[in-house]
Amino acid sequence: MPQDISRHDQLIHYWCPQLGQPINFAYCRRAREGLPCGRVLTCFADHFDVRGFIDEHYSPQERARFLGPSKGRLQRVVEALAKVEARDEDPS
Repeated sequence: MPQDISRHDQLIHYWCPQLGQPINFAYCRRAREGLPCGRVLTCFADHFDVRGFIDEHYSPQERARFLGPSKGRLQRVVEALAKVEARDEDPS
């Protein structure tokens, strides 16, 4: 039976490589559209059995979404620009 998903939420990682500040697990657990940040395994490995936690609380499909290869900064910028262009070209 899965334990409470929020049981590690108060743990603080000393430095988030994305945000550039200390961050708690609660934020990291929901960072990508309600799913964990792709770096959660690396950042929280020294704090608790984060791999076991992920395996316990997320389906294989969900794990593939956030643990798969992440987009690079350039790819994210290009996608954001494409969305802006599409929005600007939409006459409605």
